[in-house]
Amino acid sequence: MNNNIPLRALQIFESCARLESCSLAANELCITQSAVSQQIKLLEDYFLERLFHRNAGKITLTESGFELRQRLAPVFYDLNSVCASLVPDMGNEVRVHSYTSLAARWLVPKMAKLRREYPELNINVGMFQDDIEMSDMIADIFIVTRECQDGYTIIPLIKEKLVAFCSPSYFEKNPNITIDNLFQHSLLYSKHKDYGVDWESWFRHNEINFGSLKNVTIFNHNMLAVQAAIFGHGIVLGLEQTLQVELDSGNLIKLNLPYCYSGYNYNISYKSSRKRDLRIVRIVDWIIKEFSS
Repeated sequence: MNNNIPLRALQIFESCARLESCSLAANELCITQSAVSQQIKLLEDYFLERLFHRNAGKITLTESGFELRQRLAPVFYDLNSVCASLVPDMGNEVRVHSYTSLAARWLVPKMAKLRREYPELNINVGMFQDDIEMSDMIADIFIVTRECQDGYTIIPLIKEKLVAFCSPSYFEKNPNITIDNLFQHSLLYSKHKDYGVDWESWFRHNEINFGSLKNVTIFNHNMLAVQAAIFGHGIVLGLEQTLQVELDSGNLIKLNLPYCYSGYNYNISYKSSRKRDLRIVRIVDWIIKEFSS
């Protein structure tokens, strides 16, 4: 190993390791893929170690490559922090992404309060329907149900508790909704390929033999089922935190029925290498506080 540290090669390696692609790294750095390959070869010659496994155009880190990436992550973070501190307003955006329902019905209603507490930050809220592989190319903070991912700090927020709701107009027509007569009511199902059918989980949890239900309407997303409940089409199950805005506005009421836990836990997550980023820490702490309240 010589004494001339290949700094450009280290930058290119970090991009390849983070994006898991030489072509994407080339696009990000505005250089050719051939130049990327040459710099990675230079770095491997410098360390006398293979840094990537290459298979059918895909790259994965070797043990040496993984160790190098882990050691470089805080170094590049500190460099980015230094640059951000020297350029006004360069680092005032924090991207918070979560599932569609949680983003639309919990994050968005909280935006005014969040802006009042942190007026210096621009909060970028995004949403996704299916569980995703977290990446700082997508967002800085994620609220997800996944419980682990390399390089990420994951903090539990809340267990998903399914509670029954209906509209005031539906309840006015059906004031006596109980477990015994529940089968007489219109049940709004939220059926999703990753999360199963919520009412069936509710029946099993409460040891109720539901057999073959007929008076049901099925939706492929909980937001649609909730919207149908708001229009008075039946009873829906939902996470109380995400539907608090509908309770406060009078669009929905919570029924005096048992609840059940779905088995999914919501967690807040961010890149472990950014644990010293005060913007990230402040927003993470704020979201944890709001969920607990």
